[in-house]
Amino acid sequence: MKMRLLVGVAAVALSAASGALAQSATSGFYVAGDAGYHQPDSVKARSTGNYQWDFSADKDWAAFGRFGYKFTPNFRIEAEYGYRPGDMQSVRGAGAVGVGGTGTGQPFGLCAAGVGRTAAAPTCGEPKGSLKATTLMANAIYDFAPNSSISPFIGAGVGTAWVHNKVYGQLSGVPTGAAIYQNTSFDDVDQAFAMQGLVGVAWNFAENWSLDLTGRYLRTTKLDWGSVTQNAGPAGGSITDVGTFSGRYKDTSVTLGLRYTFGSAPPPPPPPPPPAAPAYEAREFVVYFPFDQYVLTTEAQAVVQQAAEYAKGGGASKIVVTGHTDTSGSDKYNAKLSERRAKAVADGLVSMGVNATALSVDWKGESAPAVATGDGVKEPLNRRSTVSITF
Repeated sequence: MKMRLLVGVAAVALSAASGALAQSATSGFYVAGDAGYHQPDSVKARSTGNYQWDFSADKDWAAFGRFGYKFTPNFRIEAEYGYRPGDMQSVRGAGAVGVGGTGTGQPFGLCAAGVGRTAAAPTCGEPKGSLKATTLMANAIYDFAPNSSISPFIGAGVGTAWVHNKVYGQLSGVPTGAAIYQNTSFDDVDQAFAMQGLVGVAWNFAENWSLDLTGRYLRTTKLDWGSVTQNAGPAGGSITDVGTFSGRYKDTSVTLGLRYTFGSAPPPPPPPPPPAAPAYEAREFVVYFPFDQYVLTTEAQAVVQQAAEYAKGGGASKIVVTGHTDTSGSDKYNAKLSERRAKAVADGLVSMGVNATALSVDWKGESAPAVATGDGVKEPLNRRSTVSITF
């Protein structure tokens, strides 16, 4: 059915959103390429000769190139070039349409050119040709979950379509008299205003890289295609002029595309430098973590080593390790993540010889940020565990 492909893409997008994982959303310019499948609707066209025909093309591959800019985590715009080829499947419909709207009289469409028909063999097959659409669109797109690895999106676009109707065939049931048959050709490109709707889901599988599953529905205003008819038999007989046909091009497509966004998120700050001299007084060490992780990195292990040596060197009486997160993610998830970060640092201290009886562990989730931010913000300075040492 019409729109069936877009509904399928929307279902995939909504189901995938429930399993989203945290992923950085990078702003800036991006480029993308898409390839997939498209299915044009039959172009229901009416001619200046008052004929009403349906130009039906086969489903075929489609390709798109995009260049855009992401203004905010949720909103981006892009310029899109698209190409949708397709072989002509049939040209059929009604004959001349009268005042009452009923097609009467031949021709009812086109069949294969150059095939003589008799009472014993009245048919001649389908005509040869193609229906190709080239588009240049400006799209506005909204990403629902830009901070997740899986992000559904919707969008709309306006622009221009150039549709090339190229078909050659024999008029059905024509002519009479001396001529054996008449062949009609279309080889015309017309330009029209176009608009489209988009729905899909992006998989942000690596920093700056996304895989886009996109459904598009395109519709144009009226296009005009002229025709030329010639006798193709013995001389004589009048020529049936079917005229110039007008109709709208409509198309549904589904593509898979690769998108690269230029630029990258800023790296986390380096760990603080070691103290100039071992002055054993109350001191706090800060251990930073990568986004959505609690395993100690090489830099984090170096800070834990400094804290352990400081605590052992001064004979610390109390050591409190407190875990924290940024505001990206739910409160419940962040509370658990901050607990894991605190325990990872505490385990590291004990493994480096710190007295476990002087050690206590606490966690705050996202409730005590080092840098105040709004909800859902990935701030590197808030992804930490603090080690407070007193003597």
